[in-house]
Amino acid sequence: MFGNLSRIASLASSFQSDLTRRINKNTDMNTRLHLTVLATVFAFLTPATSTLHAQVLAATDGTDVPDGTRKCIKPKERAPKPTDLLFTPLTCLEAVVNVSATTGNQAESFVNVNPTNTNNIVATSNDPGTNSIFRAYSTDAGATWTRGTIATGVACCDGQAAWDTFGNLFFVYINNSVNQINVILSTDGGATFSAPVTVGTGSIDQPSIAVGNGSVWVDWNQSGSMVARGAPVTGLGNWGPFNAQQAISSATGSFGGIAVGPGPNGGKVIVTYQSPTGGEGPATIFANVDADGLGAGGFGARITVSATNVGGFDFIPAQSGRSIDAEAGLVWDATGGPFNNRIYLVYTDETVNENNDTDILMRTSTDDGATWSAPVRVNDDATTNSQFLPYVALDPTTGTVAVGFHDCRNDNGVPGPGGTNMIPNDDAEYYGTFTTDGGATWAPNRRLSGGFSNAAAAANGIDFGDYVGLSAFAGKLYTLWADNANCDGTNPNGTLHQFDLYTNPLLLTGGTPTPTPTASPTPTATAIATPTATATATATPTATATATPTATPRPTPTPRFHSTPRPRPTPPPRP
Repeated sequence: MFGNLSRIASLASSFQSDLTRRINKNTDMNTRLHLTVLATVFAFLTPATSTLHAQVLAATDGTDVPDGTRKCIKPKERAPKPTDLLFTPLTCLEAVVNVSATTGNQAESFVNVNPTNTNNIVATSNDPGTNSIFRAYSTDAGATWTRGTIATGVACCDGQAAWDTFGNLFFVYINNSVNQINVILSTDGGATFSAPVTVGTGSIDQPSIAVGNGSVWVDWNQSGSMVARGAPVTGLGNWGPFNAQQAISSATGSFGGIAVGPGPNGGKVIVTYQSPTGGEGPATIFANVDADGLGAGGFGARITVSATNVGGFDFIPAQSGRSIDAEAGLVWDATGGPFNNRIYLVYTDETVNENNDTDILMRTSTDDGATWSAPVRVNDDATTNSQFLPYVALDPTTGTVAVGFHDCRNDNGVPGPGGTNMIPNDDAEYYGTFTTDGGATWAPNRRLSGGFSNAAAAANGIDFGDYVGLSAFAGKLYTLWADNANCDGTNPNGTLHQFDLYTNPLLLTGGTPTPTPTASPTPTATAIATPTATATATATPTATATATPTATPRPTPTPRFHSTPRPRPTPPPRP
């Protein structure tokens, strides 16, 4: 048997080489399509090989990632597939801008706009193979970008950023030894950053960061449970020290976020996470609230927010190597407007466990997280394809809440207009939408990306990433996502190869919202806490680079709304 497989693999390899030569000589589109079909058939005959996913085998039927697996232990990039070269990009469907335009994979990104100067935008992401964080900043509203790295030579990954009203840009990341949570600060619009302050050490994973009115907070997973620390901020460059590390009551879990709301002592704080952290699901999303912020009270008891069929490592066709989690994230309205003190929590659910029909849902709370509304579906497609990696952002100038997410709704497995290959539901575009009525209804979803991207073709160890960070300000959602469609021809790695970071802002005005609720849970909370530890500081980098790209944002929504998708039957249990 193995001899036959070897022979088939050899024939497939020889056939693919012949295909490449023929394609170079013949640009006829019909010929390309026939060759793509044949290449796909041969690909199915080629024996599969497994690759490491975090600390376990990845993406095969029956894979069960154990609870407690750290997502910061990232698999290496894969070798690109030869068949990737068979797809010719179409014209850009939207007016996108390539922010990174850099070789290699840039993914798991964040974008932040300076609330003191909206012309100043900073983009950051993982930068595999460099032990650094990729950073680009713009001082002309995204028309041109200065590119380089920060935490150069000393960073692993998992960077997230937050910009406060003083003009402080705080950035948290994991060091390259994967045993420290570090925070650095820029006071010059992202051009340079301070030496790092180490806020956590040991067995750590996936930090997140948020700012309040006079505070900055960081949370992360420490040896399987969530912990947090906060620091006062009194002006540009004036911050710290961090308070003692706070254990969070019954907070076993990970893969969530943190938000700061209104109130004294820098604002009330909420942390969310899911448990268990391994497996395909189901799981539960929890939250804990610190009602007095930087005061002595600490975090209260665990609150159940929602069940979800998306586990900590849930494999879907569009993230077949990395998997997804529920990716719960939240914002807390402190605007003083009509929805002041409302908490918005977004997450991913699956209509039937393991059917790959994942949706983006939102729940809200008006009583400091004690109880939560019924879920409202954010994506408005009528397909059974996947939506994943949601991120929620609140515009502090208006109270409008926006959500961005990867979306496979248009991938029907037809190369060209319906995907990059013959496989449905494995190609993603990027979408955005918003609510102006407190999360009850959502504007028609808007495609923001210029074409289909395929994570397997990127050969990136973490596919699109574990999260995608956005920000909203002055009526605009600032977006950034990993993209290899190369519809504008600016990706130095070419089409359907490594990811570059693309952007296309969404205007948060003039929407005609449409509703979609379901079910409802209602938990409650208390308050306790137990601090420990202190922080240290170590030194390290900054960086700048050269400028380039040009941009052309525009929005013109195409409203459309369809009924809730029908569920598919539950597949048989895997061995």
